[in-house]
Amino acid sequence: MEPKYDIHIMVQVAQMYYIDGFTQEKIAQQLGISRSSISMILSEARDFGIVDIRVKNPQTNNDELSEKMMATFGIPKCYVIPINAKLIRILTKIVATQGAFIAEKEIKNHSSLGVAWGTTCYECMMAFRNNSNLFDVNVVPLIGGTNRIASEYQLNEMVRIMAEKLQGMPSFIYAPALADTIDDKQLYMKSMQMQEIEKVWKNLDVALVSVGAPPEYYNSKQFFDPFDMKKMFESDSMRPVGDICARRFNINGEFLKNDYNQKIMGIGDNELRNAGKVICIASGQHKILSILGALRTDTIDLLITDENTAQGVLDVSKA
Repeated sequence: MEPKYDIHIMVQVAQMYYIDGFTQEKIAQQLGISRSSISMILSEARDFGIVDIRVKNPQTNNDELSEKMMATFGIPKCYVIPINAKLIRILTKIVATQGAFIAEKEIKNHSSLGVAWGTTCYECMMAFRNNSNLFDVNVVPLIGGTNRIASEYQLNEMVRIMAEKLQGMPSFIYAPALADTIDDKQLYMKSMQMQEIEKVWKNLDVALVSVGAPPEYYNSKQFFDPFDMKKMFESDSMRPVGDICARRFNINGEFLKNDYNQKIMGIGDNELRNAGKVICIASGQHKILSILGALRTDTIDLLITDENTAQGVLDVSKA
């Protein structure tokens, strides 16, 4: 079931009603919509898990789960968003939107920012404010282009928009994310344009990335029990459990040494580790094993996720 109302308006109305104590009539006056619409918005917010007895306020942090994640995986920072949305699209948008507020505090003026593609990164970048206090932040893509027409995979355009918001200069990659052969990749990387991009990657201040789910999920669009899947992935060190910037890794956090990864036209794992700060936003039960593997790659400095996903990652890691 798809939501009738925009996710942001549901969160806003729920906060005004349950936290700020406004009447439905007062909310209707402030937002310029009918009182009956406010009632329906609140009802839908409950149906989709934004309100669960209490308001699941995405502007707060579950400190207990955050501390457990940091202690278990040795990451410097973790934000666990208290939200219980059931649809992946809604959950992704809420977590990515909150991720934008968190990332804005981590980015500094006169710095460089690398961004990845995908729905989560796209939603995060779209949620960045146009009137933030940030300026002179130069933005670079972390991976080449794709023939997918969806907006979340048009990375050069996302970079352009992000640089405009951060009052910086954009850089673009005019090369595919996956070269046809390893030799083709090497030729691309020798070009003057890609050498300039590589220079930025090697001195990156902040990287904004997400984690891709296991290929099995994208092939079937079905959820698998992470406890059952864990045994299968642990028994096959060459099986990819997820990816960062399309570069695949196994459940032990090891980036695979295969032809596929060697043909990726994107930032390398060592360059990611050497970046000043890597912010990873990822959520959803279908990514539990992927996040577990990603946390073991030693590339992530700040993880932003939701309560159910964080608890799932902790439970599976202890299994």
